[in-house]
Amino acid sequence: MMRLDLHGYTIHKGWEHFKTYINLAYYNDVRKITVITGQGAMMKEFPTWAKNHDKIREFSQTPNNLGSFTVTLKKKG
Repeated sequence: MMRLDLHGYTIHKGWEHFKTYINLAYYNDVRKITVITGQGAMMKEFPTWAKNHDKIREFSQTPNNLGSFTVTLKKKG
């Protein structure tokens, strides 16, 4: 599983990096990604980002680490 760590990014830069990373993963047939947001403002924004990305099938917050999400991408096709 691939991992994207967004610690240290501003909200806007984190969103841009997230979109690019998801698109690259999708076109490289990656199915699952762990996204680390930390437990601040980005964690609160993340569900909106994931719901609005057309290549994401589903996502869930990691139970033991609230500043982390597991993202499942749609199949290409």
